[in-house]
Amino acid sequence: MLATLLLLAVVYSCGPSIKVTDSWSAPDTREMINDSFLIIARTDDLATRQLMEQEMTKEINAAGVKATSSYTKYPKVKHNQKLTEADIDNLVAQFKKDGFQGIVLTVLKDVKTEVRTEESGGYTTGGYYPYYYGGYGGFGGYYGSFYSPYGYGGSYVPRSQRTYESDIYKLETVIYDLDREENRQLVAVVSSNITDPGSVSAIAGPYAKKVVKAFSDQAKK
Repeated sequence: MLATLLLLAVVYSCGPSIKVTDSWSAPDTREMINDSFLIIARTDDLATRQLMEQEMTKEINAAGVKATSSYTKYPKVKHNQKLTEADIDNLVAQFKKDGFQGIVLTVLKDVKTEVRTEESGGYTTGGYYPYYYGGYGGFGGYYGSFYSPYGYGGSYVPRSQRTYESDIYKLETVIYDLDREENRQLVAVVSSNITDPGSVSAIAGPYAKKVVKAFSDQAKK
């Protein structure tokens, strides 16, 4: 579950990191600029679904494209469950009947944990560095202090290592054009890695901004 995994993530770094790893769009994606889009976050948790869809909808609307969150239009539809072909056909037919030509779907593709080692220290602080460019003084002063780990009146920070785990979540947002033939409906994909998200509220807004920007950049090519 997207909600459970994101909400239980333990933050080991200074904050979540969101990186777009790949993006693609069809050459004629811009033709959908006047279409109406339905925004879907595939998760069982209603609060997470609402937050993710709300942020994505807000960013897409801000870009001048009409978008609606699925939780407001179809609050009882559970997106994260196995459906029969008949169920899928009926759902797509309902989307089209309600005037939606485009679908923006976000799913959690993968989760992995990486062990990282961070080194710090091993340098002198408060020494001759503040006197750089003209403040070195004479040769004697520099020569006399160079051998010392305490530098030119500074203090030495011992070298240390810290090993910790980072949780990396792979999210994917795809856009489909329901008006096209089934094998040509996929018109755009953005894949992203989110490191140590901490909570859904911490990443929903920034993630939506990254995705919309990636789509926009692709459409301009």
